[in-house]
Amino acid sequence: MKRTVLILALLWPLTGLPHEGHQHAEAEPPATAPVDAPRRLADGRLQVAKASQRLWQLRTQVARESEVSASVELSGRVVADPSAGGRVQAPFDGIVEADPRGLPLPGQAVKAGEVLAWLRPSLPPLERSARLAARAEVEARLGIARQRATRLAQLEGSVAQKDIDAARTEADGLARQFAALGAALDGREALRAPVAGVVAVARASTGQRVEAGAELFEVLRPDRLMVEALAYDPALVAGVESARGEAGGTALTLSFAGGGRSLREGTLPLLFRVEAAPALAVGQPVKVFAKLKGPAGKALVLPREALGGSGEEVSVWVHEAPERFALRRVRVAPLDAGRVRVVSGLDAGERVVVQGAHLLGSVR
Repeated sequence: MKRTVLILALLWPLTGLPHEGHQHAEAEPPATAPVDAPRRLADGRLQVAKASQRLWQLRTQVARESEVSASVELSGRVVADPSAGGRVQAPFDGIVEADPRGLPLPGQAVKAGEVLAWLRPSLPPLERSARLAARAEVEARLGIARQRATRLAQLEGSVAQKDIDAARTEADGLARQFAALGAALDGREALRAPVAGVVAVARASTGQRVEAGAELFEVLRPDRLMVEALAYDPALVAGVESARGEAGGTALTLSFAGGGRSLREGTLPLLFRVEAAPALAVGQPVKVFAKLKGPAGKALVLPREALGGSGEEVSVWVHEAPERFALRRVRVAPLDAGRVRVVSGLDAGERVVVQGAHLLGSVR
Protein backbone atom coordinates (compact mmCIF):
# COMPACT_ATOMS: atom_id res chain seq x y z
CA MET A 1 0.00 0.00 0.00
CA LYS A 2 2.80 2.41 0.81
CA ARG A 3 4.55 1.50 -2.43
CA THR A 4 1.43 2.34 -4.51
CA VAL A 5 1.01 5.72 -2.83
CA LEU A 6 4.68 6.60 -3.53
CA ILE A 7 4.35 5.80 -7.25
CA LEU A 8 1.22 7.96 -7.55
CA ALA A 9 2.97 10.84 -5.82
CA LEU A 10 5.89 10.69 -8.23
CA LEU A 11 3.66 10.61 -11.31
CA TRP A 12 1.29 13.41 -10.21
CA PRO A 13 3.44 16.42 -11.33
CA LEU A 14 3.71 14.94 -14.85
CA THR A 15 -0.03 14.88 -15.48
CA GLY A 16 -0.16 18.66 -16.13
CA LEU A 17 2.68 18.62 -18.70
CA PRO A 18 1.95 18.46 -22.44
CA HIS A 19 2.67 15.15 -24.04
CA GLU A 20 3.70 14.28 -27.56
CA GLY A 21 1.04 15.07 -30.18
CA HIS A 22 -0.91 17.40 -27.89
CA GLN A 23 0.22 20.94 -27.01
CA HIS A 24 -1.89 23.03 -24.63
CA ALA A 25 -2.47 26.47 -26.20
CA GLU A 26 -1.85 29.43 -23.93
CA ALA A 27 -4.85 31.66 -23.39
CA GLU A 28 -4.51 34.91 -25.47
CA PRO A 29 -5.74 38.18 -23.96
CA PRO A 30 -8.70 39.74 -25.73
CA ALA A 31 -7.79 42.36 -28.38
CA THR A 32 -8.44 45.83 -27.14
CA ALA A 33 -7.52 49.30 -28.43
CA PRO A 34 -4.41 50.91 -26.97
CA VAL A 35 -5.22 52.81 -23.85
CA ASP A 36 -3.26 55.90 -25.03
CA ALA A 37 -4.96 56.20 -28.44
CA PRO A 38 -6.80 59.55 -28.92
CA ARG A 39 -10.53 59.00 -28.82
CA ARG A 40 -13.74 60.97 -28.87
CA LEU A 41 -15.93 60.72 -25.78
CA ALA A 42 -19.69 60.44 -25.70
CA ASP A 43 -20.14 64.18 -25.01
CA GLY A 44 -17.99 65.17 -28.03
CA ARG A 45 -14.85 65.99 -26.08
CA LEU A 46 -11.52 64.40 -26.92
CA GLN A 47 -9.30 62.29 -24.70
CA VAL A 48 -5.68 62.71 -25.87
CA ALA A 49 -2.81 61.26 -23.86
CA LYS A 50 0.29 63.29 -23.15
CA ALA A 51 2.35 61.06 -25.45
CA SER A 52 0.06 61.83 -28.38
CA GLN A 53 0.12 65.53 -27.57
CA ARG A 54 3.90 65.53 -27.76
CA LEU A 55 3.84 63.48 -30.96
CA TRP A 56 1.40 65.91 -32.60
CA GLN A 57 3.38 68.90 -31.23
CA LEU A 58 0.27 70.52 -29.81
CA ARG A 59 0.79 74.02 -28.45
CA THR A 60 -1.65 75.96 -26.32
CA GLN A 61 -2.01 79.58 -25.28
CA VAL A 62 -3.97 81.27 -22.52
CA ALA A 63 -6.54 83.70 -23.94
CA ARG A 64 -5.79 87.15 -22.47
CA GLU A 65 -7.25 90.56 -23.16
CA SER A 66 -5.03 92.96 -25.10
CA GLU A 67 -5.32 96.58 -26.16
CA VAL A 68 -6.49 96.57 -29.79
CA SER A 69 -7.94 99.13 -32.17
CA ALA A 70 -10.93 98.60 -34.41
CA SER A 71 -10.03 97.02 -37.72
CA VAL A 72 -11.69 95.79 -40.88
CA GLU A 73 -10.84 93.21 -43.53
CA LEU A 74 -11.20 94.31 -47.16
CA SER A 75 -10.87 92.46 -50.45
CA GLY A 76 -8.45 93.99 -52.93
CA ARG A 77 -6.15 93.37 -55.85
CA VAL A 78 -2.75 94.51 -57.03
CA VAL A 79 -2.79 97.42 -59.51
CA ALA A 80 -0.10 99.48 -61.21
CA ASP A 81 0.80 102.90 -59.89
CA PRO A 82 -0.75 105.31 -62.45
CA SER A 83 2.25 107.63 -62.16
CA ALA A 84 4.78 104.81 -62.68
CA GLY A 85 3.15 102.88 -65.51
CA GLY A 86 1.30 103.39 -68.73
CA ARG A 87 -0.47 101.81 -71.67
CA VAL A 88 0.44 102.01 -75.35
CA GLN A 89 -2.64 102.26 -77.56
CA ALA A 90 -3.09 102.46 -81.31
CA PRO A 91 -3.69 106.11 -82.33
CA PHE A 92 -5.50 105.04 -85.53
CA ASP A 93 -6.56 101.96 -87.48
CA GLY A 94 -3.47 100.26 -88.80
CA ILE A 95 -1.19 97.28 -89.22
CA VAL A 96 1.45 96.45 -86.60
CA GLU A 97 5.04 96.24 -87.83
CA ALA A 98 7.95 95.02 -85.74
CA ASP A 99 11.05 97.05 -85.00
CA PRO A 100 14.33 95.59 -86.38
CA ARG A 101 14.99 94.24 -82.87
CA GLY A 102 11.61 92.48 -82.83
CA LEU A 103 8.50 93.01 -80.73
CA PRO A 104 9.05 93.22 -76.95
CA LEU A 105 8.08 90.25 -74.79
CA PRO A 106 6.39 90.30 -71.36
CA GLY A 107 8.96 90.87 -68.63
CA GLN A 108 11.39 92.67 -70.94
CA ALA A 109 12.94 95.86 -69.55
CA VAL A 110 12.43 98.99 -71.66
CA LYS A 111 13.47 102.64 -71.45
CA ALA A 112 11.19 105.65 -71.56
CA GLY A 113 10.63 106.64 -75.20
CA GLU A 114 11.96 103.36 -76.60
CA VAL A 115 10.24 102.22 -79.80
CA LEU A 116 8.17 99.12 -79.07
CA ALA A 117 6.56 98.71 -82.50
CA TRP A 118 5.44 100.60 -85.59
CA LEU A 119 1.89 101.17 -86.80
CA ARG A 120 1.19 101.65 -90.52
CA PRO A 121 -2.19 103.19 -91.44
CA SER A 122 -4.80 100.82 -92.79
CA LEU A 123 -7.45 102.54 -94.93
CA PRO A 124 -10.49 101.18 -96.77
CA PRO A 125 -10.17 101.33 -100.60
CA LEU A 126 -12.64 104.19 -101.02
CA GLU A 127 -11.03 106.30 -98.31
CA ARG A 128 -7.57 105.62 -99.70
CA SER A 129 -8.71 106.69 -103.16
CA ALA A 130 -10.16 109.89 -101.72
CA ARG A 131 -6.89 110.70 -99.96
CA LEU A 132 -4.89 109.98 -103.10
CA ALA A 133 -7.12 112.38 -105.01
CA ALA A 134 -6.74 115.03 -102.30
CA ARG A 135 -2.97 114.65 -102.38
CA ALA A 136 -2.89 114.96 -106.16
CA GLU A 137 -4.97 118.15 -105.95
CA VAL A 138 -2.68 119.64 -103.30
CA GLU A 139 0.34 118.64 -105.40
CA ALA A 140 -1.04 120.54 -108.39
CA ARG A 141 -1.80 123.62 -106.30
CA LEU A 142 1.66 123.42 -104.77
CA GLY A 143 3.32 123.51 -108.22
CA ILE A 144 1.34 126.59 -109.23
CA ALA A 145 2.09 128.34 -105.91
CA ARG A 146 5.81 127.70 -106.23
CA GLN A 147 5.89 129.03 -109.80
CA ARG A 148 4.05 132.17 -108.73
CA ALA A 149 6.38 132.68 -105.77
CA THR A 150 9.44 132.27 -108.03
CA ARG A 151 8.06 134.73 -110.63
CA LEU A 152 7.26 137.38 -108.03
CA ALA A 153 10.69 136.95 -106.46
CA GLN A 154 12.26 137.78 -109.85
CA LEU A 155 10.22 141.01 -109.98
CA GLU A 156 11.45 142.14 -106.58
CA GLY A 157 11.58 145.93 -106.51
CA SER A 158 8.70 146.37 -108.93
CA VAL A 159 6.26 144.20 -106.97
CA ALA A 160 5.19 144.87 -103.40
CA GLN A 161 7.12 142.81 -100.85
CA LYS A 162 3.91 141.74 -99.13
CA ASP A 163 2.76 140.03 -102.34
CA ILE A 164 6.05 138.12 -102.53
CA ASP A 165 5.80 137.06 -98.88
CA ALA A 166 2.18 135.95 -99.31
CA ALA A 167 3.12 133.76 -102.31
CA ARG A 168 5.97 132.15 -100.38
CA THR A 169 3.71 131.52 -97.35
CA GLU A 170 1.05 129.92 -99.54
CA ALA A 171 3.64 127.62 -101.15
CA ASP A 172 5.05 126.59 -97.76
CA GLY A 173 1.57 125.80 -96.40
CA LEU A 174 0.70 123.64 -99.40
CA ALA A 175 4.05 121.82 -99.04
CA ARG A 176 3.29 120.94 -95.43
CA GLN A 177 -0.22 119.80 -96.39
CA PHE A 178 1.20 117.60 -99.15
CA ALA A 179 3.70 116.04 -96.69
CA ALA A 180 0.95 115.35 -94.16
CA LEU A 181 -1.20 113.61 -96.76
CA GLY A 182 1.77 111.52 -97.84
CA ALA A 183 2.51 110.48 -94.25
CA ALA A 184 -1.12 109.51 -93.75
CA LEU A 185 -0.97 107.27 -96.79
CA ASP A 186 2.52 105.81 -96.73
CA GLY A 187 4.05 106.74 -93.38
CA ARG A 188 4.01 104.84 -90.10
CA GLU A 189 3.73 105.85 -86.45
CA ALA A 190 6.24 104.84 -83.77
CA LEU A 191 4.70 103.29 -80.66
CA ARG A 192 6.97 104.27 -77.76
CA ALA A 193 7.22 103.20 -74.11
CA PRO A 194 5.59 105.86 -71.90
CA VAL A 195 7.84 105.14 -68.88
CA ALA A 196 10.92 103.13 -68.00
CA GLY A 197 10.05 99.71 -66.58
CA VAL A 198 9.12 96.24 -67.76
CA VAL A 199 6.53 95.11 -70.28
CA ALA A 200 3.66 93.68 -68.27
CA VAL A 201 1.30 92.99 -71.19
CA ALA A 202 2.09 92.52 -74.89
CA ARG A 203 -0.91 91.99 -77.18
CA ALA A 204 0.68 92.92 -80.51
CA SER A 205 1.97 90.64 -83.24
CA THR A 206 3.54 91.41 -86.61
CA GLY A 207 0.94 92.03 -89.33
CA GLN A 208 -1.92 92.36 -86.86
CA ARG A 209 -4.72 94.75 -87.87
CA VAL A 210 -5.85 96.88 -84.95
CA GLU A 211 -8.47 99.56 -84.46
CA ALA A 212 -7.88 103.00 -83.06
CA GLY A 213 -7.65 102.86 -79.26
CA ALA A 214 -6.67 99.18 -79.10
CA GLU A 215 -4.33 98.48 -76.17
CA LEU A 216 -1.14 96.88 -77.47
CA PHE A 217 1.37 97.14 -74.58
CA GLU A 218 1.37 97.89 -70.87
CA VAL A 219 4.55 99.04 -69.17
CA LEU A 220 4.98 99.36 -65.40
CA ARG A 221 7.58 99.55 -62.69
CA PRO A 222 7.48 96.42 -60.49
CA ASP A 223 8.84 98.43 -57.54
CA ARG A 224 5.92 100.89 -57.68
CA LEU A 225 2.81 98.76 -57.24
CA MET A 226 -0.37 99.54 -55.35
CA VAL A 227 -3.32 97.66 -53.86
CA GLU A 228 -6.88 98.69 -54.60
CA ALA A 229 -9.36 97.58 -51.93
CA LEU A 230 -13.13 97.97 -52.06
CA ALA A 231 -14.96 99.48 -49.09
CA TYR A 232 -18.71 99.72 -48.48
CA ASP A 233 -18.55 102.35 -45.74
CA PRO A 234 -17.70 105.92 -46.89
CA ALA A 235 -16.33 106.64 -43.40
CA LEU A 236 -13.36 104.36 -44.10
CA VAL A 237 -11.94 106.89 -46.56
CA ALA A 238 -10.99 109.16 -43.67
CA GLY A 239 -10.78 106.50 -40.96
CA VAL A 240 -7.82 104.33 -42.03
CA GLU A 241 -4.80 104.71 -39.75
CA SER A 242 -2.56 101.91 -41.02
CA ALA A 243 -2.89 98.68 -42.98
CA ARG A 244 -1.27 95.37 -43.69
CA GLY A 245 -1.97 92.88 -46.44
CA GLU A 246 -1.66 89.21 -47.31
CA ALA A 247 -1.25 87.88 -50.85
CA GLY A 248 -0.60 84.22 -51.50
CA GLY A 249 0.92 83.68 -48.07
CA THR A 250 3.17 86.76 -48.35
CA ALA A 251 2.70 89.51 -45.76
CA LEU A 252 2.59 93.03 -47.22
CA THR A 253 3.31 96.36 -45.57
CA LEU A 254 0.84 98.93 -46.90
CA SER A 255 0.53 102.68 -46.57
CA PHE A 256 -2.81 104.37 -47.18
CA ALA A 257 -2.66 106.60 -50.28
CA GLY A 258 -6.27 107.76 -50.49
CA GLY A 259 -9.78 106.77 -51.46
CA GLY A 260 -12.37 107.79 -53.99
CA ARG A 261 -15.51 109.74 -53.21
CA SER A 262 -17.56 108.33 -56.07
CA LEU A 263 -19.24 104.95 -55.83
CA ARG A 264 -18.19 102.31 -58.31
CA GLU A 265 -20.73 99.48 -58.46
CA GLY A 266 -21.77 100.29 -54.90
CA THR A 267 -18.24 100.39 -53.46
CA LEU A 268 -15.55 102.96 -52.79
CA PRO A 269 -12.02 102.14 -54.04
CA LEU A 270 -9.23 102.64 -51.48
CA LEU A 271 -5.61 102.77 -52.66
CA PHE A 272 -2.60 101.54 -50.66
CA ARG A 273 1.06 101.73 -51.63
CA VAL A 274 3.07 98.52 -51.29
CA GLU A 275 6.30 98.99 -49.35
CA ALA A 276 9.54 97.03 -49.90
CA ALA A 277 8.47 95.94 -53.41
CA PRO A 278 7.79 92.19 -52.95
CA ALA A 279 7.22 89.94 -55.97
CA LEU A 280 3.61 90.59 -57.00
CA ALA A 281 1.55 90.44 -60.18
CA VAL A 282 -1.01 92.97 -61.33
CA GLY A 283 -4.48 91.60 -60.68
CA GLN A 284 -3.33 89.31 -57.85
CA PRO A 285 -5.96 89.12 -55.05
CA VAL A 286 -4.98 90.64 -51.71
CA LYS A 287 -6.57 90.62 -48.27
CA VAL A 288 -6.24 94.04 -46.66
CA PHE A 289 -6.44 94.43 -42.88
CA ALA A 290 -6.99 98.10 -42.15
CA LYS A 291 -6.55 99.53 -38.66
CA LEU A 292 -9.06 102.29 -38.02
CA LYS A 293 -8.58 105.53 -36.17
CA GLY A 294 -10.14 105.90 -32.75
CA PRO A 295 -9.63 104.85 -29.14
CA ALA A 296 -8.26 101.36 -28.51
CA GLY A 297 -10.21 98.79 -26.54
CA LYS A 298 -9.56 95.45 -24.88
CA ALA A 299 -10.29 92.17 -26.61
CA LEU A 300 -9.19 88.53 -26.65
CA VAL A 301 -6.65 88.02 -29.43
CA LEU A 302 -5.81 84.66 -31.03
CA PRO A 303 -3.59 83.61 -33.93
CA ARG A 304 -5.38 82.48 -37.06
CA GLU A 305 -3.79 79.03 -36.78
CA ALA A 306 -6.07 78.32 -33.83
CA LEU A 307 -9.25 78.65 -35.90
CA GLY A 308 -11.18 75.94 -37.65
CA GLY A 309 -13.75 76.69 -40.32
CA SER A 310 -14.24 79.95 -42.21
CA GLY A 311 -16.22 83.16 -41.97
CA GLU A 312 -17.28 84.73 -38.69
CA GLU A 313 -18.61 81.46 -37.20
CA VAL A 314 -15.50 79.39 -36.50
CA SER A 315 -14.34 76.99 -33.80
CA VAL A 316 -11.37 76.54 -31.47
CA TRP A 317 -10.18 73.68 -29.25
CA VAL A 318 -10.10 74.50 -25.53
CA HIS A 319 -7.66 72.56 -23.32
CA GLU A 320 -9.94 71.87 -20.33
CA ALA A 321 -7.79 69.27 -18.53
CA PRO A 322 -4.32 67.75 -18.99
CA GLU A 323 -5.71 65.16 -21.43
CA ARG A 324 -9.14 66.62 -22.25
CA PHE A 325 -10.04 68.94 -25.18
CA ALA A 326 -13.42 70.49 -26.03
CA LEU A 327 -14.58 72.10 -29.29
CA ARG A 328 -15.89 75.65 -28.82
CA ARG A 329 -17.83 77.78 -31.31
CA VAL A 330 -16.69 81.39 -31.34
CA ARG A 331 -17.32 84.57 -33.33
CA VAL A 332 -14.26 86.49 -34.45
CA ALA A 333 -13.36 89.66 -36.32
CA PRO A 334 -10.16 90.21 -38.35
CA LEU A 335 -7.36 92.11 -36.64
CA ASP A 336 -4.44 91.73 -39.05
CA ALA A 337 -2.90 89.16 -41.38
CA GLY A 338 -2.00 86.76 -38.55
CA ARG A 339 -4.44 87.48 -35.72
CA VAL A 340 -8.17 87.75 -35.01
CA ARG A 341 -10.21 89.40 -32.29
CA VAL A 342 -12.65 87.14 -30.41
CA VAL A 343 -16.11 88.70 -30.27
CA SER A 344 -17.92 85.99 -28.30
CA GLY A 345 -17.75 82.34 -27.27
CA LEU A 346 -14.51 82.40 -25.26
CA ASP A 347 -13.60 83.67 -21.79
CA ALA A 348 -10.34 85.18 -20.64
CA GLY A 349 -8.04 82.67 -18.96
CA GLU A 350 -9.12 79.66 -21.02
CA ARG A 351 -6.31 77.75 -22.68
CA VAL A 352 -6.69 77.40 -26.45
CA VAL A 353 -4.82 75.14 -28.88
CA VAL A 354 -2.85 77.38 -31.24
CA GLN A 355 -0.80 74.71 -33.03
CA GLY A 356 -2.00 71.33 -34.30
CA ALA A 357 -5.71 72.11 -33.95
CA HIS A 358 -6.43 70.47 -37.32
CA LEU A 359 -5.10 67.16 -35.95
CA LEU A 360 -7.63 67.23 -33.12
CA GLY A 361 -10.41 67.73 -35.63
CA SER A 362 -9.43 64.50 -37.41
CA VAL A 363 -10.12 62.32 -34.35
CA ARG A 364 -13.28 60.23 -34.80
